[in-house]
Amino acid sequence: MPEEMLNTTAPLPPGAERRTTYAPVPFVLIALVVIFVLYQGVGGVTTFLLFGTQLTRESIFGIRTATMVSQFLFLLIPALLFIRLQHGSLGAALPMRIPKAAETILVILCVVSMQQVLEGYLYFQDMIPLPESVREIVEILKRTIEDTVKLIGESRSVPELLYVMLVVAVTPAICEEVFFRGLVQQGLSVATTPVKGFVLTGLIFAFYHLNPFLLVPLAALGILFSYVRYRSNTILIPVIAHFVNNGISAFGFFWQQRNAGGSLLLEGGEANVSPEYVLGVMVVSAAVCAVSFVSYRIVTSTLEAQADSQHTELSI
Repeated sequence: MPEEMLNTTAPLPPGAERRTTYAPVPFVLIALVVIFVLYQGVGGVTTFLLFGTQLTRESIFGIRTATMVSQFLFLLIPALLFIRLQHGSLGAALPMRIPKAAETILVILCVVSMQQVLEGYLYFQDMIPLPESVREIVEILKRTIEDTVKLIGESRSVPELLYVMLVVAVTPAICEEVFFRGLVQQGLSVATTPVKGFVLTGLIFAFYHLNPFLLVPLAALGILFSYVRYRSNTILIPVIAHFVNNGISAFGFFWQQRNAGGSLLLEGGEANVSPEYVLGVMVVSAAVCAVSFVSYRIVTSTLEAQADSQHTELSI
């Protein structure tokens, strides 16, 4: 096998990223369906058969482990196979440029501040009035999802926190980013434009999580992760951003357990604060997010110029 087929870090020649074996859109749709069936179907059914539907502290270690293994078996491995089948080399969809410290720090600041804005959004989303009959159903569904997420994500000791971080932060950051920002975004960008590619990928990312209550926050985060993948020309930046987002949530649960319900800013503590406080945090966080985002664009302006130049050459 040629050495360049195995090299995922070498820069691609102009136009290499647009060479595909099959029509991009049908290929991406087929990959989405196949991986959804594998992960949600095979992985979910296997977990159900092993542990049932009742989540308890006694069974949670096994459920966490099964969830992590499912991500590698039914998300990461199929995504890598699809990328290799479509593009010939992993580097075509998974560039591994080592990011500069400045761009990494700015993306982390952007993610942390955006998370606070989105927590505030969820606080006000809960205030939307609903008919009584609908509200009861919504509350049951919402409570079920929240209890499941909390049980999987909460930890009561440092060793448990480290394992939870491996399950809910490290594993999804790798597996989901290879799938969405690698396979899906690359295919959609080839079929349309880079901008449409990262917007569509972010929206697919949100719907794929099957959580209607987090649809807007997931879409916002998904588009951000997809944008920094496009802007930075490396898969490592969205992996870091994804890890930071999920890691903060896991640490927030741990903090609550150790501090009798205390919270990190808005993380998990919205019920104990006033709307004015939430709005104030949102405004400050939005300002930090905007400054970080603009600074990130300035730091990565050279990378964008290179990407635009390459895209122009491909369009001629």
